[in-house]
Amino acid sequence: MTQTTNNQSQQLTQYLKQEKQLAVNLLAYLLDEKFILEQNQPDELHSITEKKANCLDQLEVISRKRSQLLLAVSTEKSTIQRMQSFISRQNRPLQNLLNTQVDELELSLKDCQQQNLINGMIISMNQRNVQRNLNIIKGIDAKSMTYTQKGQTTAVGGINAGLKA
Repeated sequence: MTQTTNNQSQQLTQYLKQEKQLAVNLLAYLLDEKFILEQNQPDELHSITEKKANCLDQLEVISRKRSQLLLAVSTEKSTIQRMQSFISRQNRPLQNLLNTQVDELELSLKDCQQQNLINGMIISMNQRNVQRNLNIIKGIDAKSMTYTQKGQTTAVGGINAGLKA
């Protein structure tokens, strides 16, 4: 293995480690967010949202650096193909290490995606509860409600508002 290839392998390993750590941090923030949403603590939500955004920004920067490194060492069309091509040219122990790192990163990112979906469902339920409570305050009967295209409820009278009879 040449010195250049060795440096590129080390750099790729470092990028994958950084991305994995950032994905682990992001999952922790998403779990904190879930707790905050479940406990209905809106004051805490702003702080965790900033932390998530910062982590995502860092993840994007490292991911972009990794993509640039792979673009410099392979002419394959996609980043995935470049990664596979680069790894296949390494010695067996390094192939195993890199493949393990890629697998761990993918798993961590899937965990983040799943937790983000769960948090989105919690937010959606909270929004429906707020809307239902607003309708109660406004005196809108739940029996006179219908669903919009986005799955939100609206008063039946509100749909035809402004139409002449």
